[in-house]
Amino acid sequence: MKELLEFIKKYSDIPKKKIIVYTLVAGISYALILSTVNLAIGADVGSQELRLFFLLLTLSALHLYSKKHYMNSTSKLAGEIIKKIRINIIEKIRHTELRFLETAGKGEIYTRLTEETESILRAAPSFTMAMEGIVSFAAIFTYMIFLFPHGAIFICILMSMSIIFYTLSAIPARRKLTSSKIREAELLDKLNDVLAGFKEIRINHKKNEDLFADFKAIAKEAEKLKADAMITLNDSFMLINIAFLGIIGGIIFMLPIIDIIENSIVISLVSSLLFLWGPMMTTFSIIPQYLIASVAIANIEKLEALIDNFDPYIPEKEPEAIADFKEITLNSVTFCYNDEDGDLLFQMGPLDFSLKKNEIIFIAGGNGSGKTTLMRLLTGLYYPEDGSVSIDGSIVTRQTYQSYRDLFSTIFTDFYIFKKLYGMEDIDENNVNELLRKMEIEKKTEYIKKSFTNINLSTGQRKRLAYITALLEDKQIYVFDEWAADQDPEFRKKFYNRFLNDMRLMGKTVIAVSHDDRYFDRADKVIKMEMGKIVTLT
Repeated sequence: MKELLEFIKKYSDIPKKKIIVYTLVAGISYALILSTVNLAIGADVGSQELRLFFLLLTLSALHLYSKKHYMNSTSKLAGEIIKKIRINIIEKIRHTELRFLETAGKGEIYTRLTEETESILRAAPSFTMAMEGIVSFAAIFTYMIFLFPHGAIFICILMSMSIIFYTLSAIPARRKLTSSKIREAELLDKLNDVLAGFKEIRINHKKNEDLFADFKAIAKEAEKLKADAMITLNDSFMLINIAFLGIIGGIIFMLPIIDIIENSIVISLVSSLLFLWGPMMTTFSIIPQYLIASVAIANIEKLEALIDNFDPYIPEKEPEAIADFKEITLNSVTFCYNDEDGDLLFQMGPLDFSLKKNEIIFIAGGNGSGKTTLMRLLTGLYYPEDGSVSIDGSIVTRQTYQSYRDLFSTIFTDFYIFKKLYGMEDIDENNVNELLRKMEIEKKTEYIKKSFTNINLSTGQRKRLAYITALLEDKQIYVFDEWAADQDPEFRKKFYNRFLNDMRLMGKTVIAVSHDDRYFDRADKVIKMEMGKIVTLT
């Protein structure tokens, strides 16, 4: 309960006093309805009965009014919390390191931002209903003490035992729910495997069946864990119902035998218990939702802690643009890939390298030689573990890295195309469509109402569309990771003979990963990579 209250306090600015007041009024008015009913049962027919009737109507209206307002306020509060959670996490993700997204599972992120937040949203109204139930329980129990102290204490002991029993049963249930959430995140990763690897599994029947068997096994385990947790809680809930009915039976049949008690008091106690039944069952029935919500909160906080481990830097103001540069230098830069245990898998560097304005540089090397890592270090997507990156003699710091990154426009092998041209204003549609024509994809897509009509193109065509986007960004340095590899021979020739020359004439700087050695003479420098090191520079 404590973590839920702290979570609400952390993520909501909506005043909670109003909700607390309405909850208290709803709970107390419910207890007063009970006392009014009991008074009416023992009242003489006449004017007093009429007054009690109007009092009952007034209390009922007050109860319903308060209940409506605290439930609506709670729903609004929950909505605000969900909004803030999602915005807060996305804010951190967009400022975190690329290494976080490379190590964290996408399924975990999707689960935390969708299903987990929805669990909190669903639990919030039930939580305040439980608070009302506790208030009603306290008020009704106080009323029962005045009616018959010994009986009230006996009932209190039995109910306390029921609460302890139910709470203990919730401990293993929570563990199972936590495990089920882990499996559900894995399930989303497997779903991503099915969708992203559809061509591969459609061709290979055994691979298809094996992946599907994995998917079914995880789905079955996740469902079993959740079902077992719910069954444990349901069984406990049924036992509490039986115990409650036993208490009522004991008051009706046993209490008059072991103690002298008037029938009117028995009737009042039974009616009190029946009134108590609703709040108690409401309170107990929300425990499964509370457990799911508490697991969701723990998982969301775990995700935030994981992001925070990468120490995302969120600038307080818009980064200042770097107007121009003369030279970028990598000074004894190293970077390491480690496994989950921290053992070294691959080391880049130390790298010493310089890039001058308006140069065209090709990077060559075999698979796993470090070409892509070099480009990620150069563009600021990776921070050096040792050494530094300098621009015109000034070391790029954590505070200036975003300004440095803004020098670059990139097309990596795993590039992504947005339908909308984000970050660009006053784009001339005619100019964009003319570029589509020059890149010979005008029949595949158009630029209308600030969006491309189609981005589901072949790999080569998507690269051309990405090239258009890069041109429109008008950055100082362009990075192409094997851009020409998926082009037909004629278009590949255009890239090396015309596009690169156009870039030079525009005063741009180009870094391109290339294996087309017959075009190496188009570059000012050719860097050869092997085992994470620059072995030749010509």
